[in-house]
Amino acid sequence: TIPDHWTPDNSLYVLPSGPVERFVKFLDMEGHTAEQLAQSLLDFLKENGIDIKDCRGQSYDNASNMSGKYNGLQAHIKDAEYIPCFAHSLNLVAKCAAECCIEASIFSNFVESLYTFFSASTYRWGILTKALEDTGSKLPTLKRLSDTRWSSRADATKALLCGFTIIKQVLDDISNNMDQKVECRNQAYGLVLEMSKLETGIVTILWNGILE
Repeated sequence: TIPDHWTPDNSLYVLPSGPVERFVKFLDMEGHTAEQLAQSLLDFLKENGIDIKDCRGQSYDNASNMSGKYNGLQAHIKDAEYIPCFAHSLNLVAKCAAECCIEASIFSNFVESLYTFFSASTYRWGILTKALEDTGSKLPTLKRLSDTRWSSRADATKALLCGFTIIKQVLDDISNNMDQKVECRNQAYGLVLEMSKLETGIVTILWNGILE
């Protein structure tokens, strides 16, 4: 995981054989304003003998402090043409499109609720992972959703689809385990009810096909 006060510095150049991308390093940021980011980047390039005038392009996500036309980082790096990150833009389009569908939003909340329920307790997470491992099929564990990586939704949906029966059984066992707190058993029972709905199974299969 990359700390939010770090920013990666990549370089991309072209050889006769084709474009080449090189990771340079993570820069430790003391602030998040465009001015601070620009100064840190320019200082780093200067210290390493890299002339910013040799830079032909720059690309960031759509955060205002990075991509703002007038006050973003790109506005402070005038020697390089700015190109928005298409992967991030596509992710935002897909996210907004999915949020327009009530059923999709409900399903996303359910998937996140499953992950939150199990990951909030090492005991519950251990029971689930052991149950998945005992199948001998190397089933993926539950994944959390991410607003910045659409691929995480594909991973989360696939994990749910592959382990659907096992996950439901573990939840059922927890809901009937009198050694668990009432709140925990109630949460597990609510998730079991949700997984018992025909709509949940259909939407899981549907979204897995869409996101693959």
